Amino acid sequence: MSADQEYRLGRAWLRQLRGQTSIMSDPLIQEYVESLVYKLASFSDLKEPELDIVVINSREINAFAVPGGVIGLNAGLFLNAEDESEVGGVVAHEIAHVSQRHFARRYLDAKKVNTAVLAAMLASLAVAIAGEGEAGMAGMAATQAGAIQAQLAYSRQNEREADRVGMQTLASAGMDPDAMPRFFERMLNEQQFAGDPLEFLLTHPVTESRIADSRARARNLPSPPMSISPHYLLVQARLRAAFIQGDDQAIAYFERYRNERSALALQAARYGLALSHLRANQYDLARSLMEQLADQYPDELWFRLGLVEVAVDEENYPRAIEEAKRVLKVSPDDYAASILLSKAYLRSKQPAMALPVLSPLLNKRPSDPHIWDLVADAYGNSGDRVRALHARAETHFLRGNSGKALQQMEYALKGAEDDFALYSKLSGRMKDMQRLSEEEF
Repeated sequence: MSADQEYRLGRAWLRQLRGQTSIMSDPLIQEYVESLVYKLASFSDLKEPELDIVVINSREINAFAVPGGVIGLNAGLFLNAEDESEVGGVVAHEIAHVSQRHFARRYLDAKKVNTAVLAAMLASLAVAIAGEGEAGMAGMAATQAGAIQAQLAYSRQNEREADRVGMQTLASAGMDPDAMPRFFERMLNEQQFAGDPLEFLLTHPVTESRIADSRARARNLPSPPMSISPHYLLVQARLRAAFIQGDDQAIAYFERYRNERSALALQAARYGLALSHLRANQYDLARSLMEQLADQYPDELWFRLGLVEVAVDEENYPRAIEEAKRVLKVSPDDYAASILLSKAYLRSKQPAMALPVLSPLLNKRPSDPHIWDLVADAYGNSGDRVRALHARAETHFLRGNSGKALQQMEYALKGAEDDFALYSKLSGRMKDMQRLSEEEF
């Protein structure tokens, strides 16, 4: 399997995953995770990392790497890891699977794999990743994938190699190499008291000997001075504010940490409390807390973006637009600020203003279905039916629904018959969609 085949297989699988699994669309979480993954990738064996990174909307602790550089992390990983280095250890491990091309090496040992069985296997893995472990396992059994799994799943040797290479990446990036065995050990200990097997251990089998080996390696690598990542704490607070069941429970949770002695922990608790008030539609309290944070920490753009979120939710669109522009002036092309600004323009019925904001994002992220959703709304509300149909087709295609995508493209082509340049562009894209949807590996 060539590197190009691996890449195309990974993107085909990602489209399927998006159609079956809830992917987080939070732009701040996405931006942070991408920053962390690319930081580690820059210290890895990946020469020119071209990655697609997704955050699964699941409390389960899990992570995965798929051929060609698709890396996914469950939200539960951030909720349960004690610090950024522990998440970094898991990410570095997954990057090592990609850089060492473990899937391709296993695939070479499975030359007789039927394409249909391989597709069914990947579909079952998509279900399992979503946290539906039993359904995923049933799918594997139904397709006689037990033998295929033995051929395609990462072997113990691959896992050890990913530990070794990933730990070196972690240390090179200035993070704590001991975080990897520490996290694995804690998962193994928690498994002993859990009624159901942890999702993470189903996909990353861990043994005492493997933990001992990785801990011994960590001792031979440089350990950085202890440090706390403020953004990691903010990510945790943001996810907890979203995942705690019940508005009152979320508010009560963060109220308990209002007297934290650590300045960074207190900052994160106040941020989580503001988001919890926002979730409960208590706009005055949310805005007041965010303004206090933004004034106290003027260099932290997340608090200014928090004010944008409050303004959007309470339909104060002029304030939202003003605050988002303020962030973009400091950080041009900021992903989260651009997404929030475009939403403010769309909700205030200014779709023509949203398009210039979204276009640069689309150039950088042509395979991001969340951006295509906003582009479709912008064109549709601007009266450009043909481009709106094309954008809708892209969202369907990127979420694994090729049938609907091609149908939307047919409608777009009919509407573009009098525009030769646009018709040619859409026709070429439709052929690409058709080819990619029918591709076999």
